[in-house]
Amino acid sequence: MITFWVNAAGSFGMELYIERRAPDLAERIQVRTYESLTADLEVTHGAHIFSALDQLSPGQREVIATLHDRLAELHPPIRLLNDPRHVLRRYDLLATMFAAGINGFRAHRAAEVPDSARFPVFVREESGHTGALTGLLGSRRELVRALFALRAAGHRIADLLVVEFCDVSDSGGIYRMATAYKIGEHIVPAFLLSGRRWMLKWTASDHDERAMREYRDHVLGNPHEAWQRRIFALAGVDYGRIDFGVRGDTRQVWEINLNPTPGPSRGPPVPPFAPKIEAVLQENRRVYFRGMQEAFRALDPGMDQTRAAIRLDPASIARLRAESARAARRQAALGFLHRVYRHPTLGWLLRAARSRFLPRA
Repeated sequence: MITFWVNAAGSFGMELYIERRAPDLAERIQVRTYESLTADLEVTHGAHIFSALDQLSPGQREVIATLHDRLAELHPPIRLLNDPRHVLRRYDLLATMFAAGINGFRAHRAAEVPDSARFPVFVREESGHTGALTGLLGSRRELVRALFALRAAGHRIADLLVVEFCDVSDSGGIYRMATAYKIGEHIVPAFLLSGRRWMLKWTASDHDERAMREYRDHVLGNPHEAWQRRIFALAGVDYGRIDFGVRGDTRQVWEINLNPTPGPSRGPPVPPFAPKIEAVLQENRRVYFRGMQEAFRALDPGMDQTRAAIRLDPASIARLRAESARAARRQAALGFLHRVYRHPTLGWLLRAARSRFLPRA
């Protein structure tokens, strides 16, 4: 049995993947939330994946680290993926990549951006997966205005990163972002996006024959696998998805998502493309989903159903629940502000302020 540990807000990704893409894994993978932890806990052997560690507070991660330690004490030994004490979160990951000479750009905490920061920059969350919250900011004055607007919108300065822009476009102005999963010892290439926007999303990237050919070559051949393994090892990550920019032989680490959505997303379905393009897309997805399933099966080939009881400190569980409740309240407040922002009449002032202070991404 594979136990997939995740925060309640992030459980949808694995649940949708099993339901819609891999129903034959339903008897092999169980999803359990950190919020459901109790002092007296029954667990299965097999493998345990600790995901979404970047979305937990330091106190919450310490409780999960204790759970990791208790599981490590079981006999016979079980497979544990992502040690909460060793996995690098986004800021530490980017700092490590820059110090190792892998990345040519830096990330700074929003509260302490040094004079040496190289502009342009953009702002993003350290713990969330919302992408860039601003467009490119060309000066410190623009940055200060943007941070003011983000604070007014409910974002906490302590959770914001200021990231130096790194231009990986080729001579034709095309940007490329590639992704790959690590699941135990398996590396599974997922997709490659390309287009003329510096922040690439699926709906705003190219879907012509050139783009689909590059996508297919990445999924079938993955020429970056040795490099990916090195980055995952430096980050202490056994399960996650790396997103990186590509320009020829140059690669830059954007992030490692510790709770990626294997597919599908919760958004509306994407309309089909032209038949020739759609055929390539479907073949790429078949290869990707087959690789994912093989990697998960390899974690626990015998489907070990052995059960064991472990004990956690009740006071630690109480602290975890209290911090989870505070995080839920913060998210609810931010969601309320977002709903006000989208309201046709109530949100006009917020939208006007955003358009003035935050350049478009």
